Order: sequence, then C-alpha cells, then structure tokens
Amino acid sequence: MPNKIRVNTANPLELLEIPGLSREQAEAILRFRAEHGPIVSESELSRVLGWRALDAVIAERVDFTPAESTAPEAPGA
Repeated sequence: MPNKIRVNTANPLELLEIPGLSREQAEAILRFRAEHGPIVSESELSRVLGWRALDAVIAERVDFTPAESTAPEAPGA
C-alpha cells in the first residue's frame, strides 16, 4: 500500500503524489493552508480542489493530521 500524503505538511511535489492532482490544485491546497490553516476533512479538501467528492483512491491516500510547529521530518526534530 502506498504511503499516505499529509495534506497539511506536504510540499508541492509531495502533493502531486496524490492520484489525479494537478499542479494548480496543489497550489490551491498551499494557498488554503496559508490563508485558513489546516484542511480538516475530505469534504473540505474536495471544496478546495473544486470537486464534488473525493475519489475513494484519493481518500485512501490522504491524511488530515494537522501540522505541528515542527514537523517530525524537519532537521533537528
């Protein structure tokens, strides 16, 4: 099973690993996070992407864990 993508901490390249996501949609996620904070649900993500609902394959690949002040993968964490 592929790794889940943390939509609240992923960089643009990591977001593009979500099946069917375009560069513009990855940028929309980044803009939303910067303006409104973490994405908290599948329905919120689908609204950010302009979709009616998330495809089951996409829903299985995303994780909505909020960003911490220091991401676990950050140097020195």
